[in-house]
Amino acid sequence: MGSKEIILKNLDRVYVLSNNIDYIDNATIVIRNGKIKEIVKGGMGSINPSAEVIDSRGLIAMPGLVDGCTHMGLYPLEGEYGEHGIEKSDPFTPHLRVIDAVDPYDKAFSEALAHGITTVAIHPGSYMSFGMIVDAITISPGLVAIMKTSGRILVEDHGVVFAIGDHVRRYMEQNKMVPTTRMGMLSIIRANFEASKDYIKKRESGEKIPTDLKMEVLAELLKNKLVAYVHAFTARDIINLVNLLKSYGINRIVVVHGFEAYKIADFLVNSKIPVILGPILFSRRGVELRELSPRSPKILSEKGVLFSLTTDHPTIPIEYLTFLSGLAVSEGLDDIEALKAITINTAKILGLDSYIGSIEPSKDADIAVFDSEPLDPKSRVVHTLIDGKLVYSR
Repeated sequence: MGSKEIILKNLDRVYVLSNNIDYIDNATIVIRNGKIKEIVKGGMGSINPSAEVIDSRGLIAMPGLVDGCTHMGLYPLEGEYGEHGIEKSDPFTPHLRVIDAVDPYDKAFSEALAHGITTVAIHPGSYMSFGMIVDAITISPGLVAIMKTSGRILVEDHGVVFAIGDHVRRYMEQNKMVPTTRMGMLSIIRANFEASKDYIKKRESGEKIPTDLKMEVLAELLKNKLVAYVHAFTARDIINLVNLLKSYGINRIVVVHGFEAYKIADFLVNSKIPVILGPILFSRRGVELRELSPRSPKILSEKGVLFSLTTDHPTIPIEYLTFLSGLAVSEGLDDIEALKAITINTAKILGLDSYIGSIEPSKDADIAVFDSEPLDPKSRVVHTLIDGKLVYSR
């Protein structure tokens, strides 16, 4: 954590993105001990002589960007040998920890810093490759981790990925794995939850049984101590998997990708289920991606669905998160809602909005400073701060 005081002085605009304030013009941000101390309208009178003052005239600050679904550290290069986010020996591996596979020297982390992205969720499974027609993912590839792009791990095991659909079927069929139908996939998930319920009963009764890592992770899900990430593209797959999870009392559910989520917006709102949407720019290969559209964010926003935007890095490289947000604006999404979709909304979906996602006193001093409006294609990041430390300057 940063220990000294840093002052971003005389910013043209600060996008606060809190529940009450969207932005403040002509403001100064004071950072102390890694946290935001205050936002002062205009300049400051007396300044701590030991503070590091950064003249920010002409610049615009916003919260550090947050991407809720990436595969950073798993696939540094397109076509690199090996599928580091999937275990082919078993189609159902909820106990595998993606944090065990992350390469902290992946160039994507430094690229994220240079573009104002300060926090990412790293999911097991694979990205949507432009070079392959089949996405690599099993029914449950493992546990999601959340990291600051400076390298600090926020949550090692945040939630479990579950996936069904044609993209899962084709990958498993290609690798001679079973099952290969939606019915079979849901039956595998259901059978494992039933086994976990029995496992919990035996443990609670005092019966001495060997530790089963799969069952331990599912037990945490059944107690709602972990998030269930539903990786699904179509409306029917989202509904079927969500209903299965809810039948076991699981209510911490997040839909990921969700290209047809706009069709079931009322279902999602009533179920209080958010969506990590995207990437909204990709080839419409196969029937599952026929509804992929940059107009979806506007529809979800109008329907009241809590959503964020994702690059699914390296599907779309992490540095283009603001580009995707700007693309949504070009299709009708409100500018402020577009900024929230890559900051505070993502933080809320991850359950970390008490610490990150907006510029408010006592929150982590994760800040991106731009030379013009953040969603302007010509804008560039001038400074990135994480935990009150200047981790990048152009």
